[in-house]
Amino acid sequence: MSQSTAFLSYHHDDRIIGETVLAQLAFLASRGEGKPALKCFLDARDIPRGQAWKPIIDENLANKDWLIPVFTGDQSVYCGYEIGTFLQLHVQSPDKRVMALYDVDDEKLPIILRDGQNTQVPPVDNVVEADKVAVSTDEVNFWFRSAVGRFLQDFCLYKGLYTPAHESSEPAAYSNNIALCAKLIANAFALARGTDEKSETPAQIGFELTIRKIGDQRLDKIPGDSVVIGTTLFFDLLGLSLPVSRTQAPMTTWETLRQLLNPGGQKVIPWMHKVEADIRTAAASLSLPSDDVTMRGRNGKVYRPILERHKLFVNGDRRFYLLFIEALDRRFVGVPQSSLLLTSLILASRWRFTYFEKWSDTITKVFGPEVPLPNFADACKQLLYNIEWIEHEAAQFGATDPQALIDAFGSEHKARVERFFSDWQKAKEALQASLELGTEITDFTRDGIHRAVLDFLTATRGQNAEFLQLAIKEYADEIGQGLESRDG
Repeated sequence: MSQSTAFLSYHHDDRIIGETVLAQLAFLASRGEGKPALKCFLDARDIPRGQAWKPIIDENLANKDWLIPVFTGDQSVYCGYEIGTFLQLHVQSPDKRVMALYDVDDEKLPIILRDGQNTQVPPVDNVVEADKVAVSTDEVNFWFRSAVGRFLQDFCLYKGLYTPAHESSEPAAYSNNIALCAKLIANAFALARGTDEKSETPAQIGFELTIRKIGDQRLDKIPGDSVVIGTTLFFDLLGLSLPVSRTQAPMTTWETLRQLLNPGGQKVIPWMHKVEADIRTAAASLSLPSDDVTMRGRNGKVYRPILERHKLFVNGDRRFYLLFIEALDRRFVGVPQSSLLLTSLILASRWRFTYFEKWSDTITKVFGPEVPLPNFADACKQLLYNIEWIEHEAAQFGATDPQALIDAFGSEHKARVERFFSDWQKAKEALQASLELGTEITDFTRDGIHRAVLDFLTATRGQNAEFLQLAIKEYADEIGQGLESRDG
């Protein structure tokens, strides 16, 4: 009796596939020449633990007619060696066969397999446990003629293991059996992918940043070629439209993202500055600082970037996961005009408490000439953060709309309200002419920056006092009018 022999090579995660292929070949053999007519070796099963694998593999490759690699994206540690050795051992035997079974795109096949005759396994619509797989009358022709069905027919005909002649008394049984075995193998491929992601739907806006091969090296800045992969919602938020493919989320690099958001390169983007600082801190295994930075998206809403977690991979890559959490609508309920007056009072008071209530300490202990340079630089950076914060807070409360504030303060104060906006903008631009995030502060530049900071704080101190006085008066009048209306 001529024996049909095969060597099955598969990754240990694909054991169910290897064992299913063996079981179907054994079943077909039982319908034909008998199970003794089939001899198969499974590399991930038949190599005893602790034994040298090379002699065992070499011996079995030498005495097998077929090498059947199984590939689902993860390659057996022996696969490349096995294919190369099999081809070398049988270079004078053109009838020996290498036939891979795979379920990935052709371009994802290992290079060593791409030039061979391979079998792409079709998907299964309804994945079930093996004992529940059945082939309906309508399906027989499809699975019999499928690539897996043709592979089974070729293998069985190779040395007459199972042929239509074995089913002469029931001719339809041959095609039915081949079809059933083909579907069982395809179902096994699907079962092996049971824990693969079918789809992913982000619940938050965010992105991943991967720094290649950094390992435990000190991270002074995010390399420009670091890969940024984000959701479409994230890039939409930034006003960017990046290419999207069927299998890949929008992606760019850190430097390209910076250039897209700041084409002239004249300023540092606060949220990117904050993200970079947090990533450096996390990479050094330090606790993240509590300073808060916000950004306003193209949709007008305010978001806070939060570094959620990061991973260090064996190959030295580091991947950082960031979320952009939308700030909640914090406007007060009630009559819009009186609510906005109260909001204005709170925001202006917070700015006053931060810098103006202890004015002497601000100009001497925070920004004074005797303050150590690193502390002075930190205070300047925090001032820029606070400017962003107060503007975004105002946006969350609806206080950045000039017409809304005019309605709240009354049309008789329209000119003064408009000047509050223009005075703030003028003072801010004057400050930014000398100081922006990322500006290096040295002993040489300190005096000029110190003057710019004091000019800004002095100008806004007067604006703040005027604004508070007007807001208090108008809010008090609003309350008084409400009381009179109730008593009346």
